[in-house]
Amino acid sequence: MKNILFLGLSLLALSCGDNLKPGGNNGDGGNGDGGTLTNPPALGTQIDRMGRPAINTALNATFFDAADPAKAKKDAYNAADTASGWAATEVAAGRTVVQEFAVNLAVLDIIDKNHPTVPNPDGCGNGALYMGPPSATSYAQLGTVLADDQLFVDSTKSSCGFYLSLEVEVATGGTVVHTQCGGRTLSHDVIDVSYSLLAAGTSGFDAANGFAPRVTDGVPVHADVDDATFPFLGAPH
Repeated sequence: MKNILFLGLSLLALSCGDNLKPGGNNGDGGNGDGGTLTNPPALGTQIDRMGRPAINTALNATFFDAADPAKAKKDAYNAADTASGWAATEVAAGRTVVQEFAVNLAVLDIIDKNHPTVPNPDGCGNGALYMGPPSATSYAQLGTVLADDQLFVDSTKSSCGFYLSLEVEVATGGTVVHTQCGGRTLSHDVIDVSYSLLAAGTSGFDAANGFAPRVTDGVPVHADVDDATFPFLGAPH
């Protein structure tokens, strides 16, 4: 997952728009309960799901929840087993997945503030599909896109070098037309692409350099992978 959780800790006092939740103890923000399994799930119960990497980690119960509420929210997200109902799934009483995502998208939108390579790095309001002026729904449109947490692939394309290729086209209102198949390969730097899209929208990518993500976490992708040759991964290390 690289260092996305550490980034979250450094952003606790920052947010854009009106989506900031009231105070609270940050806790560990994870699913762990200290190693004690007090209520194991019944056999056959869905306990995890993942389409796009880091969505549940970065956008659900990330920055301001105590450990127990955060665990409950992430468990509720993982237990949702019908795609048509993902967006409306409640991760807490009266709070849907889209509403929860909107809160945390407001925090991530500030990442590019004063960024040296992002054009007009104002921080707030330039994330993908942001809807101003600042309000409780400013990030709802992108939250709805991301709530459909599955990877989309255009099988008519033979090249797959751009992670989230189809989603970026949707999230930029068609400004960046997809020419790649989408999906995810082992060599994609999924966190850098996600940071760039959520924090800076189209400004987060360098069009002259193959739409390379401008907002990065400073951690390169693994070099010992081969997307085309089994067993794809390098030797254990």
